Amino acid sequence: MAAKMDQFPAINSKPVLSIAKDGVILYSDEAGESLLHEWGVRVGEQLPPHIKIFVQRAISREGIEKIEVKMGKRVYFIVFHPLPEKECVNIYRFDISDRKELEGKLRESETQEKVNLKLAEIIDAKVVQSLMNDFYRLAHIPMALLDLNGNILVSTGWQEICTKFHRVNPEACKHCLESDINLSKGVAPGGYKLYKCKNNMWDVVTPIIVEGQHIGNIFSGQFLLDNEPLDYELFRSQARKYGFNEEEYIKALEKVPRLSREAVDTSMTFFMTFANMISQLSYSNIRLSQSLAERDSVVDALRESESRLRLAQVSAGAGIWDWNIATSRFEWSEELFHLFGLDPRKSDASLDVWKSVLHPEDRLIALRRVESAIKNRTSLASEYRIVLPSGEVRWINALGNLTYDSNGTPQRMSGICIDITKRKEAEEALKKTHDNLEKLVEERTTELEKAYISLKESEEGLAEAQKMAHIGNWSWDIVTGETYWSAEIYHILGLDPQKSALTHNEFLDYVHPDDRDFVDNAIKKALSEKPSGIDYRVITGSGEERKVHAESEVTFGPDNSPILAKGIIQDITERKEAEEALANIETARKKEIHHRIKNNLQVISSLLDLQADKFDNPRVIEAFRESQNRVISMALIHEELYKGEGNDTLDFSTYIRELAKNLFQTYSLSSKNICLCMDMEENVFLNMDAGVPLGIIVNELVSNSLKHAFPGKESGEIRIKLRREENRECNKEGDKATSFILIVSDNGTGIPENLNIEDVDSLGMQLINALADQLDGEVELKRDNGTEFTLKFTVIEKTNQASHPAV
Repeated sequence: MAAKMDQFPAINSKPVLSIAKDGVILYSDEAGESLLHEWGVRVGEQLPPHIKIFVQRAISREGIEKIEVKMGKRVYFIVFHPLPEKECVNIYRFDISDRKELEGKLRESETQEKVNLKLAEIIDAKVVQSLMNDFYRLAHIPMALLDLNGNILVSTGWQEICTKFHRVNPEACKHCLESDINLSKGVAPGGYKLYKCKNNMWDVVTPIIVEGQHIGNIFSGQFLLDNEPLDYELFRSQARKYGFNEEEYIKALEKVPRLSREAVDTSMTFFMTFANMISQLSYSNIRLSQSLAERDSVVDALRESESRLRLAQVSAGAGIWDWNIATSRFEWSEELFHLFGLDPRKSDASLDVWKSVLHPEDRLIALRRVESAIKNRTSLASEYRIVLPSGEVRWINALGNLTYDSNGTPQRMSGICIDITKRKEAEEALKKTHDNLEKLVEERTTELEKAYISLKESEEGLAEAQKMAHIGNWSWDIVTGETYWSAEIYHILGLDPQKSALTHNEFLDYVHPDDRDFVDNAIKKALSEKPSGIDYRVITGSGEERKVHAESEVTFGPDNSPILAKGIIQDITERKEAEEALANIETARKKEIHHRIKNNLQVISSLLDLQADKFDNPRVIEAFRESQNRVISMALIHEELYKGEGNDTLDFSTYIRELAKNLFQTYSLSSKNICLCMDMEENVFLNMDAGVPLGIIVNELVSNSLKHAFPGKESGEIRIKLRREENRECNKEGDKATSFILIVSDNGTGIPENLNIEDVDSLGMQLINALADQLDGEVELKRDNGTEFTLKFTVIEKTNQASHPAV
C-alpha cells in the first residue's frame, strides 16, 4: 500500500485523491482533505458507498465518471479517472461555483480521458516494422519505437555494441534505460533532441503526440558523429570497467555507423514526419474502430430491445400503436392486431377499423377521450370494451402521449393498448366479495361487541377473583422481552399498576435477599427443564415482608429454545402464618403428650421402687429393679422427644448417652470402678418404632454387664459403639433406609461357652431376642476377652434439617 502511495505524485501531480479499486483511500493532498472531511473518512479507510460506486464504475468501464459535490457555498466538479494498470482511480476536483469556468474545467477533464492511450494499442507493429526495415536498408540509420515506460515496440539496425555488450551488463543497461526514459524527456512536439548517453553513444529522439498527449518516442541512435575523433582509450576503459572482452568490444565499436550532422538532420526530418503520420493515422483508426464498435453495439442492442419489446407485449397482452395526425396514417404492432382479434395480413391499421372493434356502448366515450387529450394537450388514459370477431368481449386500457411541431400543433400520438379483462373480472369479483364482506363485517362486528362485553365482564370477574384469592397472573415473551402483569401482582408487591412490568433483574430486587439466589436459579432451571412450584419471600415497595407461591410453565420453539413463559404468583402470607400457628400447636400438643407419658412412666417407676421395698427376697428385688430400668429407658425416650421439636424423631446417640448414664447411677455401688467408652455415630435420628426396642436392648445389655461381668474385679470397661454400615435410597422423599451395627461389649468374665443365649429363660435375654426379631435384626455373640453383643439392623432414618426458610 505504501509503495502505491509513493507512485501517485509521479503519475500525476494534479489528483487530489487516489483510490484503490476496493475503495480504500491511498493518497490525499490538501485539497482532497476537504473532500474526505465532507465524506467523513480518512486516508487508509474506505470511501462511503455512495462515492465508492463511482470508483468501481470507472474501473469496470475503464472510463471517466463525473459528479458534482456541494460543500458549503461552493460547488465542485469531481472527476474519477481510472488507471487500470495501477488498479486505482485518480480523483480531480474543480471549483465550478463560477459557471463561466465550467466549460474549461470540462475540457480539462475530457483531456484526461486520453491518458489511457497506449502506443502499443494504436499502431500496427508489423507494418511499422516493415517500413523501418526498408528505411534502414536505404539509409543505414538505426531506429526504434518505444513507449514512455521504455518498452521497445519496434526496432531495426541496432548495433552489436549495444545488443551484445551495453544491454547485457546490468550496470551499463541502466544507462540505456535512462537514455530511453529520462534523457529523452522535454522534447517539444514536431522537434527532436540529440544527446549522448552515459555509454558514450549518440542518440536522437522525437516524440509521438496523439491528440496533444505524449504517448511514445521514435529513437535513432547507437551511432557516432563523423566530425569527432574516435577515443579508443575511453571505450577500452569502459570494457575494463564492465568486464567486456576488450578486443571484441573494440571490433563492435568499429562497426558503429558514423554520421554527419546533415545526415542526422535529414533522418530526423523523416522521423518527425513518420511520428506525425503515426499520430494521425493511429488515432483516426481508433476513433473509427470505436465508432464501428459502438454502431454494432447499438444495432445489437436495438435488435435485442425489439425482441424483448415483442416478448413483453405478448407476455403482458399489449400492443403498440402510432397515429400520424398530420397524415392520418396509423401503424399498429403485430401484437395489437392479435389483441383486437384481427389478422395483420388481412386487415389494415386505421381509425375505422379501431372504431369497428369498439363496444357499441363505449364507442362514443372512447372517441371523446381521444379528442379531449388532443384539445387539452394532455396524455391519453382511457378504458373501454372491445368486441372480438368471435363475439367475446374484452377490456382495454389505452395510454398515449402527444408530440407537437415548433408551432405547438399536435403532430403524432403514440401509445399502448393493454388487455385488462382479467383485472376487470377480478375487480368485479372483488366488488361482490366486498359487498358480502361488508355484510359479514357488520354481523361480525355485532358478535365482537357482544364478545367484548362478555370478555370485559370475564376480565372484571377474573380480576375480582384474583383479588379475593391474592393471585396474579403474568406472561413473558422471551423472544421480544415484553412482559405482562395482572393488577394483583402489582398489589402483592405494593407497586403502582400504572407502571410497566419489571424486567427479570428488576423483579429480583423485590425478592428477599436470602431467597434471591434460590429464585434466580429456579427461574433459570424452569427455562431448560420442567418447571415446578416454589415458595419464597418478597419485600414490598413499602418494605413489608410477604410470602408468595409461584407456578409457571414454558413454551418451547422448534429448536427447543424457550419462547414464552407464563404463570401465577399467590400471596400465601396469611396461609403460611396459619400453618405455622397450627404447626406450633401440633408441636406443643405432641410435646405435652410426651411429657405426660414420661411423667406417667416415672410414676410407674416410683411405684415399682415402692413395691420392691416390701420384699426381702433379693431375686424379687432385682426383678423389680430391672423392670424399673426398662420403664426408665422408655421414659427417657419421651423426655428426649419432649426436648426436641415435636417431630417424633429421636436423636438416638444422645438418648443412649443419657440411658447409659442413668444405668451407671442405678448401679453406682457396683460400677464405681467401671468406665464407659462410647463411640456413637452423630446425627442419627430414629422414630419411636425403632428407638424404643433399641433402647430396651441397650438397657438389658449394659445392665447385664454391670451386674454380672465384673464380680471380684476392682475395675472394668463397658463399650457401646454405633455406626452406619451402608446407605440406600428410600421411596419416601427426605428419608433413607440405613443399615446400622450396634455393639455392646465388656472386658469382664464373659459368658460360659456351654451357655446358649437362645435357650436362656431370663426375661432380659428373651427381650433382647424378641426385640431384635421385631427390628429384623441379627444378634451375634463373641466370648473372647469378655462378652460382645453385635446387633445388625436396618431402619428408616428420619431427616432433621429445616427446609428452605421461605417454604
